[in-house]
Amino acid sequence: MFYTNMETVHNCFNDATITGDEIIDILAFLQSDESDNPSGINEVVPVDDKKRRRTISNRESAKRSRMKKKKRFEELTEEVNRLNIRNQELKNRLANVVSCGNFISRENNRLKTESVCLEIRLLELYRFLVAMQSPISTSVNYITTLEI
Repeated sequence: MFYTNMETVHNCFNDATITGDEIIDILAFLQSDESDNPSGINEVVPVDDKKRRRTISNRESAKRSRMKKKKRFEELTEEVNRLNIRNQELKNRLANVVSCGNFISRENNRLKTESVCLEIRLLELYRFLVAMQSPISTSVNYITTLEI
């Protein structure tokens, strides 16, 4: 796509003609301007330097984020372990309370049964005592009381 001196290039915007030599001169001027001007190189380097610094910053930020996430995960894991231990302690305590409650309930039932038996025995003794105090039918009441 290099043009010779004879060819011309038409500009679409203002219909001016540029020869191939003019294009070569413009390109040579632009290339010499870049090589003669060290600030042109310095302008490119800061962009690369900025990109490199941004990349490093992003990596450090991602690393901090991962560390923060890891720390939070470890904290949550510790909390889960602590809560599991607490849960087991509460389960053991509940089992102990239920066991004591069952024991107390059985003891209460036993004492109620014993109370009924003692009331019956007391009633028998009361009848016997009444029978002993009445002189008329002492022997009949005594035999009846013994049969009961």
